[in-house]
Amino acid sequence: MNISILAIGRILNSPYKSASDHYIRNIQSISKKSGISNFTVNEIEKSREKDAEHRKLREFDSIAKKLDASKSINILLDEKGKLISTIKLKSMLHGYQLSSERNLNFIIGGPDGTCNNMKQEVHENISLSMMTLPHLLARILLLEQIYRALSILINHPYHK
Repeated sequence: MNISILAIGRILNSPYKSASDHYIRNIQSISKKSGISNFTVNEIEKSREKDAEHRKLREFDSIAKKLDASKSINILLDEKGKLISTIKLKSMLHGYQLSSERNLNFIIGGPDGTCNNMKQEVHENISLSMMTLPHLLARILLLEQIYRALSILINHPYHK
């Protein structure tokens, strides 16, 4: 199975860069053992439209170009999504590995959220917290939780 994070916005020279790189390296180091053939983070340029609805539509178009709904499971991170635990994330990852789908995409919208069209493209909406998080911090938290869930799957000592 391939796992991708599709995120609006880029981590440039921010304090989040080293944390992001750290978790990406960690995930890639255990990916083969955990049944992940490819792990990527796709940073998608934020729209420069002045109107929020137009921005969300442009960002949707950019993300949609990278999705193949017939061959992918798409999970949207949404503040109104279902709160899940690390163990639930581990179970989701394991279940998707056993399914016939080869691609799992986690989608993080822009600061304005996502348009209604996005909700039609996703299989699940999840939330990382009841608190509002900056998007870059949400990405780091997602990376850490993916690493933790994969560690649990292969009984790697990180999660203990």
